[in-house]
Amino acid sequence: MTTLGEHFGLTEYSDEFIKKIVNYRMNIYKNRESWEHYSYDEIAQKENCSVDDVRKILTATAIMWTH
Repeated sequence: MTTLGEHFGLTEYSDEFIKKIVNYRMNIYKNRESWEHYSYDEIAQKENCSVDDVRKILTATAIMWTH
């Protein structure tokens, strides 16, 4: 069985981190003030990572959170 990182070509990130970033798009984490998804910038700030990391993970895993 492959890990998420291996499956999506994101081996530089832990599976836990990938899942956490994906959860921002799967309606688990939403901005409760506006009930909208957090932006890449907001996610990066909350997770103390770069916007490029967030963009890379969400782009590679779009099949997971857009179905």
